[in-house]
Amino acid sequence: MHNNVPTRPGPRAGARRHLLGLALAMLALAGAPAQAQSDYPNRPIRMVIPFPAGGSSDGIGRQIADKLGPLLGQSVVVENKGGAGGVIGADLVAKSAPDGYTLVLVDVFHTSIPIYTRKMPYDAVKDFTPVSLVGRSPAFWLATPGLPAKTGQEALAQAKAQPGKMTVALAGTGSVVVDLFRARTGLQFVSVPYRGSSPALVDLMSGQVETMITTLASAGSHLKSGKLRALAVTGAQRNPDYPEVPTFTELGVPGMDYEQWFGLMGPARLPQPVVDKLAGAMAQVLQMPDVRERLLGMAMEVAPPGAPAMKRQLEDDAARWQKLAKELDIKPLD
Repeated sequence: MHNNVPTRPGPRAGARRHLLGLALAMLALAGAPAQAQSDYPNRPIRMVIPFPAGGSSDGIGRQIADKLGPLLGQSVVVENKGGAGGVIGADLVAKSAPDGYTLVLVDVFHTSIPIYTRKMPYDAVKDFTPVSLVGRSPAFWLATPGLPAKTGQEALAQAKAQPGKMTVALAGTGSVVVDLFRARTGLQFVSVPYRGSSPALVDLMSGQVETMITTLASAGSHLKSGKLRALAVTGAQRNPDYPEVPTFTELGVPGMDYEQWFGLMGPARLPQPVVDKLAGAMAQVLQMPDVRERLLGMAMEVAPPGAPAMKRQLEDDAARWQKLAKELDIKPLD
């Protein structure tokens, strides 16, 4: 007689099947990121602007988002997350998944704010993956129309004759370009912090503050309308749109080689295929005539695209501002 009771697999066979199941599961998990990268993007991308709507970052970011979307085959949705000088929005991106679906448009302040803020929630270099620069521009030393000094030379003379009297507006708790100016001249100013460049410019035009160092991206329209006067410009040469404005070097203040820049980044550990796809699309965007026209209209030079140039800019500026903080003994605020 035959016993028809089914036999159970031995312990070794069961173990082998268990190990095989684990191996297949691990292979599936390992293949998931590769698959996600190969069809990236397959859903909308969020571009965080770490400043309120209406500013220069917002305008540039929205134009780039509009152009990137069709190139990537997915919509790029702009989200303004202002606050703490850009820290809140940047922190959101630093802590997001490194999958390419959350990006941030930053500017030079991203690398300088750590010298003014003690409790930074992220590392401005290590916690991000550079994608591409967008544009760069010099900064102008601007004056309210009522300032007695009419030229850069006269303004320097006034500041020297009345140390600690001339007021300078800051678009935040600190300004590296103002601190660089102090380091190169030894002059002392009364710094007046604001919650961004827009309210600072309003008070500058009305005479509540006397001077400010900022870019044409923020102040160009006010300068063209005559509501503000330009005293000097950073960089090695005069700006072609304002050839009458001398460089700081011409005024006897060398070393004012500061420039504003904008760039696109993601969180740290962004996969290289995703970086390459985003950087390639950005290179196409920066060649578009209307994008170039907008940047040039803001006195911005179209920056070289790609992650390597953005990485150099990020690392060089972060190191430079840390060195300046030590030189001037700048104490970060809580």
